[in-house]
Parts: sequence; C-alpha cells; structure tokens
Amino acid sequence: DSHIANIMGITEIGQILVLIHTGSRGFGHQVCTDHLRVMEGAVSKYGIKLPDRQLACAPIESSEGQDYLAAMACAANYAWANRQCIAHWVRESFSKIFGKSPEKLGMRQVYDV
Repeated sequence: DSHIANIMGITEIGQILVLIHTGSRGFGHQVCTDHLRVMEGAVSKYGIKLPDRQLACAPIESSEGQDYLAAMACAANYAWANRQCIAHWVRESFSKIFGKSPEKLGMRQVYDV
C-alpha cells in the first residue's frame, strides 16, 4: 500500500524499515490479573451492577481505580523504555555497519505510542 508506505517514510524502492514492537510482556498481564481481583471486590463495595464478571471495575477516583491506573502506567512506561532501548541499539548497529551516523543514514522515528 503506497499510501501507508509514504506515511511510514518509505519513498524509494530498496529502503529499509525497522519496525519495533514490544509491549509490557507478562508485566502488563500480571497488573491486569492482580487488579481484576481487586476490582471484583470493588464492584460490591461500590454497588456496581455488571452484565459480565470480566467487566469488573471501580470508580476512577477511588483508591482501587487510582492504584490500577498507576500500575498500568508503570507497565506502559516499561514497554516504552524497552522500545527506546531497542531503537537505540538498532541505530548503533546500523551506524557501525554502514560507517555513518544515524542522522546521515536518514534514520528517524516515525511513530511511538
């Protein structure tokens, strides 16, 4: 898809694109698992009616809600830091192989979440 390729900065045949994807791995899953148990207790504490047990929640301003948000932010920060480290090593590797700085090679970050 040439439109998507242009968005990612691919404008020439033979260009190289490095896609880096990492999440928080088991850390985010553990945060979710741990806080799901807490949220199940919060549902009855705050009188929340659920159509499905998997939708357990707590008011965002409650201590349970704030603790969950903080833990998920920590997992997201871990994933972001992981991507930054990998991107740094990719830039270093390309620089070493091609004998030019990442800037001279035109290496740039297109998008990070």
